[in-house]
Amino acid sequence: MLTSDSFGMGKGKIYPAHAASHLLNPLRFLVQPPRRVIRQMDLSPDHQVLEVGCGPGWFSKELAAAVPQGHLTISDLQQGMLEIASVRLNNFGNFTVVQADACSMPFGDDQFDAILLSSVLGELPDKNRCLKECARVLSPSGKVTVVETRRDSDFIPQRELIHLAQSAGLEVCARYGTRWEYRVNLRHASGR
Repeated sequence: MLTSDSFGMGKGKIYPAHAASHLLNPLRFLVQPPRRVIRQMDLSPDHQVLEVGCGPGWFSKELAAAVPQGHLTISDLQQGMLEIASVRLNNFGNFTVVQADACSMPFGDDQFDAILLSSVLGELPDKNRCLKECARVLSPSGKVTVVETRRDSDFIPQRELIHLAQSAGLEVCARYGTRWEYRVNLRHASGR
């Protein structure tokens, strides 16, 4: 159960919507340029994409632009984050906003071709449950991209992520970056 103590800037806290402007700092382009991340997701123009824990929409505009004949669903626990992200997406018509818990997603099985989780997994009380939900809503040929940076107090080391992914029935299909700032693409494990 979430309480006001669940939100904050420290380790294990959900980043609060009232501080969202910090997540949109232009200096972030040096560490997590959206175009690079989206390019490494290898999207097709007609893909159905889910951004889990979209926050204020740092990646959302590039995601929507990458799937002009497809669709982007942005999802976050906080309505305030979704409102900020929606404003940033106002020039796009190919997106839907869904307020949801990443550990219990209101989407059908095999619904998305691509899923992006950026610096959100570490904030969740049940990381494994979130990845299992991602595996459930991911199409058989789809990919989950996890983006992590050491600058985040809830940083998840790659080794831990890979172990969590395997427990959720996912396997690594591509890795980019370094130990302290990485992107990992996951797919359904062979034999699914």
